[in-house]
Amino acid sequence: MSEERLQKILAQAGLGSRRSCEEIILAGRVTVDGRVVTELGAKADAASSDIRVDGQPLAGQRLRYVILHKPAGYLSGRDPRAGYPSGLDLVSVSERLYAVGRLDQDSAGLLLLTNDGELTQRLLHPRYEHPKTYLVQVQGVPNPRKIRRWQHGVMLDDGPTAPAEVELLRRGGERAWLGRGFAEERKRDAKAPAEPQPRTSWLKITLREGRKRQLRRMTALLGHPALRVIRIGLGPLVLGNLAPGKWRDLTSAEVQALRDLVAQSEEGQRPDERQRRPNSGMPAAGQRAGAQPTGERTTKTPGPSTIAIDGPSASGKSTVGGRLAQELGYLYFDTGVMYRAITWIALERGVPIANEAAVTALAQQVKLDILPPASADGQRPHPDGRDVTVLADGQDITWQIRRPEVERAVSPVSAYPGVRAALTLQQRRIGQAGRVVMVGRDIGTVVLPRADLKIYLDASVRERARRRCLERRARGEDAELEEVLAEMKRRDEIDSSRECAPLSAAADAIVVDTSDLTVEQVVTRVQGLVERWAGKVR
Repeated sequence: MSEERLQKILAQAGLGSRRSCEEIILAGRVTVDGRVVTELGAKADAASSDIRVDGQPLAGQRLRYVILHKPAGYLSGRDPRAGYPSGLDLVSVSERLYAVGRLDQDSAGLLLLTNDGELTQRLLHPRYEHPKTYLVQVQGVPNPRKIRRWQHGVMLDDGPTAPAEVELLRRGGERAWLGRGFAEERKRDAKAPAEPQPRTSWLKITLREGRKRQLRRMTALLGHPALRVIRIGLGPLVLGNLAPGKWRDLTSAEVQALRDLVAQSEEGQRPDERQRRPNSGMPAAGQRAGAQPTGERTTKTPGPSTIAIDGPSASGKSTVGGRLAQELGYLYFDTGVMYRAITWIALERGVPIANEAAVTALAQQVKLDILPPASADGQRPHPDGRDVTVLADGQDITWQIRRPEVERAVSPVSAYPGVRAALTLQQRRIGQAGRVVMVGRDIGTVVLPRADLKIYLDASVRERARRRCLERRARGEDAELEEVLAEMKRRDEIDSSRECAPLSAAADAIVVDTSDLTVEQVVTRVQGLVERWAGKVR
């Protein structure tokens, strides 16, 4: 057998990752044929050399795999300078184990410990993107727009994050994931003095990358700081009912599942859950409903080149429009992104948002383009996880318009009549390029009055209020139907009576009442309208 680097031999023998094995060598704990070796470039023949670590023959190492429920306040590894105890001290085994990845001292949950260095290296390599699932308790209750932004990625100081799977749990839903471990934590919390607590909510988040304190930075960016982070899954492993501070050996089936995961990754395969977000009905990571998929259109007959979808709040236009665009392979254009773009430009150039004339002048001067999320080589989805590409005078500002300061300032900008008039011209320019599903409140009447197909989705005000009420309750908010109904009526009155582009169905729009229909039924009906239009023009 040929000679190999000593750290590689140690890792293959199960003494940890190659980096940790390098530390073992530098510490003078390794001997080769009776000679202490401290040089990282040293090589040996594992078959013929007598290699020992701490005096023990290398061949005597037994591979072991352990799951630990690391409590908050413990480190994943050992660092005497940090002033925190190590989670490794909670596990009493004869083998020397190492943590696969890290959980910071403020986070808790599943920590995999093993002396299988080769498996550790493959699980940690960033190119394999193995999933890690967390429960995150955050301040406040994030709205659907913020959930979508986390799903598609946000801009951190070290670059945009990859798409994540994010689900807002119903109140108390975290208990189903933490089981007995959560119950014991609740018992400890109950012994503490009762104090008024701010409103919080729980998110279930799955990441496929591992930056330092990434979850905490992601949630804080959009105004919902993380209060607790608990890892409940690592690839095929789940925390289950393991109580904080407790550990157990992996079963042979779990070890094999880890090895299968690594094998799939090395073959270039994605685990099945990558294809679709579980329990969310969302498209694959990096692709939102309505984003153009790779390849040609899936429809067999030529469809209308421009489709306008309007409707009041909670009528389903965004959901249906996105699904339809995805089916046709069209650009899904929610006109709201243009107002966010002008808002960001104003903030970037120091134009006061309250100065209506100056903001309107910007909207008249800047050329905006909305493109499918294709990468530079034309492939989709874009590698940074965007759901659309937004250009301002040729500059890519896709991620800038998602910043919190834009979120806070966009409302007055979208209300300025001059801004709306200027952006209507730009929306028409994009619409005239064709193959677009454009969604809003004045698309068929103002923006695209000559759209090939106009659809107006409507529903009774009580049904729309019921839907909005259910949405809010699903986010853990307190919502009473009668209060939401009153709010919906006020919103309808404002939208239909405003001087600038009042909400109304175009005279030639096809009105679809969604009151008694499911989303799937509405999508099917709208697809039928597209097919009927195509049949007429053939």
